Amino acid sequence: MIGLVDRMPEGLDAGYLEPFEVIPVEHLNLRQLGQMVRKYNIVELSTAVKPFYMDFLYERDQKVDVVIYLDPDILVCGSFASLLYKLKTYSIVVTPHSCTYDDTAVNIHYEKIMLWAGVYNLGFLATSRSDETAAFLKWWQIRLQDHCFYRPGVAGSFLDQLWMGLVPLYFRRVYVETDPGYNMCYWNHFERRLSLRNGKYLVNDHHDLIFFHFSGYKPEMPDLSVSRATEPISSFIERPDLRPIYDDYRRRLLARNYALVASIPWHFAPPTESAKKDYAKKLVKGALKCLVSWLPCGAKTRLKRLAQFVVQNS
Repeated sequence: MIGLVDRMPEGLDAGYLEPFEVIPVEHLNLRQLGQMVRKYNIVELSTAVKPFYMDFLYERDQKVDVVIYLDPDILVCGSFASLLYKLKTYSIVVTPHSCTYDDTAVNIHYEKIMLWAGVYNLGFLATSRSDETAAFLKWWQIRLQDHCFYRPGVAGSFLDQLWMGLVPLYFRRVYVETDPGYNMCYWNHFERRLSLRNGKYLVNDHHDLIFFHFSGYKPEMPDLSVSRATEPISSFIERPDLRPIYDDYRRRLLARNYALVASIPWHFAPPTESAKKDYAKKLVKGALKCLVSWLPCGAKTRLKRLAQFVVQNS
């Protein structure tokens, strides 16, 4: 299932998203959606609606026992069998940004990032049906509908992730997945090496790669694993082991008409200053036309000239 925090784009072929069910955010019938759209940008809104989508799936079908969230820039490479087994015991499964430490500058850099952005990465979240999960989703919904901002440098303002740091404290059946095959991404590359054996990716030679997270990657910049200049390691010259999976992912994106999809404007984007100005002109012009229709002929001519001047110079 794809949760679309947008409206279905008109320029996209009807079969493009098959075989997945697509649920636009407006189909959730959230009474607070209008308020959230007005105050959140595309990243903030897309993260704020996660618990609402998860709750919707549980409520819609009582046979649904597990809901797993994955960011759209994740490539699943292995089986979720072990995860599903854990969800028979646990209500919530999360993955930390990294799982080991050393005293290198790179490691300390990412430890500082975790202190700012949160210990757990919310590109992945797994839940199982339980009273505890229902309570957790309700708790998360209340907070994200008003407090899911991305404000660098402002304490407590990193989208949905910082809230998740409280979850192991408030809820008991929470499992922290530290298998390095889960949620491999640039923030934990320092502790994980990738190899390809018999057509299967392995992490540190012993762990199956379950899914890889391509956060920060841009196919327009194929020689960098992450486009952010602040990251200490981003070149495949330093990490040639990563090149095959990034090249594979890039081919998949381009084969799926990445450029077209990336060019589709977001329906909920606030109007540009130019659009606001055009709208104001229409309002002024409409109001003056209405006023002119009630005036004598001589006054109409003078007011029409005034209206033209106002519209042209507003």
